[in-house]
Amino acid sequence: MKYEDGAIRPDAINIQKLMDEHIQEFMDNGKLIGIAGLAVGSGGNLSMRVPGGMLVTSTGSALDDLRPNEIIFVAEANRDRVYFIGSKDPSSESINHWTIYKEMPEVKAIAHVNVGAKNDKNIPVTPEDIPYGTIELSYGMLTLFKTTNVIMLKNHGVVAIGQNLREATKLLVESADKDKPHILPLVRPLDQ
Repeated sequence: MKYEDGAIRPDAINIQKLMDEHIQEFMDNGKLIGIAGLAVGSGGNLSMRVPGGMLVTSTGSALDDLRPNEIIFVAEANRDRVYFIGSKDPSSESINHWTIYKEMPEVKAIAHVNVGAKNDKNIPVTPEDIPYGTIELSYGMLTLFKTTNVIMLKNHGVVAIGQNLREATKLLVESADKDKPHILPLVRPLDQ
């Protein structure tokens, strides 16, 4: 849209409308993860690219029992801060999702759980433990996502990308092993 000052800016984004349009999709895919036995406590997250940013599950949410207020709009994320709108904090891994969307415009959705990968799937693994929620982990993920749509974060869990949330969730369910123990993530130090 062209404005009086001559600048061209995108039309205003109705964030609540975006959230309302996609809440059920998040809840349905979270339930699929639960049915597959992959929802372990609050370990994991879902996100999708939307106009003006992304929608992501909140930190501490249980994927198999998502509530509408646990879907958060993120307008931007960088090494230092995540800019969001919502009643809860977005996933602590929002920077990872944001970086993938920024660097891989073809990716529209991401699904992640904190369980191991199935042995027969030959899923590539990041070479080292890198604290989650860091830009360094994002770049490690990007390297692997150049050749596949499902990866394993070393000692952290499986991540799948797709053209929509259903596709990413389906790939995740097909690739993650519910019988592998919950993997405790390497936590980012508090002083960062």
